[in-house]
Amino acid sequence: MNQQTTGGATREAVKEYLQQYHMARERRRMLERRHDVLARELRAPAPGSTYMTMPASHPAADSEGAVSVVFRLAEVEDRIEAQRTAMGRAVTMVMDLIDLLPENSMERTVVELRHIDCKKWERICKEVHMSRSRVNDYYNAALDTILSNKRAQKLVQDFEQDRGHGTGGEKSGPI
Repeated sequence: MNQQTTGGATREAVKEYLQQYHMARERRRMLERRHDVLARELRAPAPGSTYMTMPASHPAADSEGAVSVVFRLAEVEDRIEAQRTAMGRAVTMVMDLIDLLPENSMERTVVELRHIDCKKWERICKEVHMSRSRVNDYYNAALDTILSNKRAQKLVQDFEQDRGHGTGGEKSGPI
């Protein structure tokens, strides 16, 4: 695999930068699923009480009550709202890099489908009517174009430092 490096930034670092919107979107989806579970728990009828002839020797440890669920639900709603804000920032940052690619180019189309529309590679291939290897060629050409821009290099390096990855960040995809 060609791992182009230009001034410290690598293709992997650019991919991580471009993935930030997708990751923020996935975190929001996770929080929304958690919210749905808590909302169902709140709507669920309380279990019926059983009649006991003898008093219990210890209080029930698992009875949190509806108030606890309401507080957790409110906390998750706050986190969802914060995640929506983070998604807005992330998509703006990603679009700034994508704007470096020529308008109406196949490179830009592939990157937008992958990192803005969050499509899987198979779906991208179908939409642009190309083989996976040809789509990879366009994607890698787009990464190289982005890497050739000094401002983009700086943005990616700052992003990597903020995330604490340095120059050897985690791999984010199959390319």
